[in-house]
Amino acid sequence: MLIKKIDRQEISRYLSNLSAEGKKPSSVARTLASLKGWCTWQKAAGMIVSDPCQSLQGPQKAKYLPQILTIAEIELLYQAGTTAKEKLIVELLYGAGLRVSELVQLSWADINLSRGSIKCFGKGSKERIVPIGKQALQALEIYKAELTKGKRKKINTSSPLLTGRGSKRLTRLVVWQTIKRLAKRAGINKKLSPHTLRHSFATHLLENGADLRSVQELLGHASITTTQLYTHLSRAHLRRTYQMAQEFLTNY
Repeated sequence: MLIKKIDRQEISRYLSNLSAEGKKPSSVARTLASLKGWCTWQKAAGMIVSDPCQSLQGPQKAKYLPQILTIAEIELLYQAGTTAKEKLIVELLYGAGLRVSELVQLSWADINLSRGSIKCFGKGSKERIVPIGKQALQALEIYKAELTKGKRKKINTSSPLLTGRGSKRLTRLVVWQTIKRLAKRAGINKKLSPHTLRHSFATHLLENGADLRSVQELLGHASITTTQLYTHLSRAHLRRTYQMAQEFLTNY
């Protein structure tokens, strides 16, 4: 099979043309990844001597600021909960900044009510201790009292914290559906997911004076670069506040 040899400049022009045609950076990056695989195969098969794709960089993917809720919207979401479990889900996703995967893996043994903290396991099974506030502790106590009401046996510490049908561990899908349901009840029209509450938790901490390293520890980020995303959200908040102040002074 005869394959036309291509050089680095030709590939660069092709990728530039894709961008000029309006292709998204992610689509151009996928095309480059396919070309790299193809050229690697050609070189391994002895069809080409050098790989024209080697060290060729694709376009930077666009970074989108995540959706967040205001403190007032968080309160509406919490108040929309009609069961102790629904309120607890909101409290732990927002009040502790947990990932949904961390939330559903919690067991009663991970909860320390006396110290006001939760032990969770993040990405790469990395363990961290997260402090929780008064409202989250109250939600836990109410939820626990509801589970043990009329029962002689105490809760087994190895049991899942949040359960669904058949006392099975709650799934990520059910948590997602719960947040959607609460948002609809609360009249919040933003596009939400459980992760939106984690984004809101981090942003509100920074807006209220928390330092970046502390937020990194609370979120369980391996790199502070990931946490720095929330400084952009915080700056956006400051810009909105500044603009509102300017409008007020202009109209005064």
